[in-house]
Amino acid sequence: MRPALIIVDMLNDFIDGALATPEAKSTVSPARRVLEVFRSNGWPVIYVNDAHYPTDIEMPLWGPHAMKGTRGAEVYSGLAPRQGEYVIEKHTYSGFYGTALDHVLRSLGVDTVVLVGLDADICVRHTAADAFFRGYKVVVVRDAVVARIDKDWETYYKKVYGAAVLDSDEVESYLKASQSSTAR
Repeated sequence: MRPALIIVDMLNDFIDGALATPEAKSTVSPARRVLEVFRSNGWPVIYVNDAHYPTDIEMPLWGPHAMKGTRGAEVYSGLAPRQGEYVIEKHTYSGFYGTALDHVLRSLGVDTVVLVGLDADICVRHTAADAFFRGYKVVVVRDAVVARIDKDWETYYKKVYGAAVLDSDEVESYLKASQSSTAR
């Protein structure tokens, strides 16, 4: 198993800006925990971030948010990318649609994506769907995502994508156990 962490839209506008929800801030500490696990193990970290133009298709639905070049489109403090980590801009819900994400994952030999971010039922869900359709194993970190509309997102991920849904403190042991079992 070769995992990569995909951090979806952990941006100012989703945590304390235009599209913030009361629950969004609760995802920051668990996401940071998982981020540190990936960094300490030398596993790839990839950010997929909204960087919208005024003409992007979702603007009529959600209004201006995470507009390219604004504070709202910046990664929330404490989760900022480091040198050597990947940052991919997106203009739709999915981190794969119209981006280089699949190319980056394949060039790194990744077969498992671990997802954290906002929102579990929108951008994280569409990224998970596109990962599943491309043959990646999907892992979602329960306490590092929240749902805006579909509060039963966890059942959906398990049934539709065969996803593993874990808490942030379970991620490292799960990944290491999976690596050990595939190495045999």
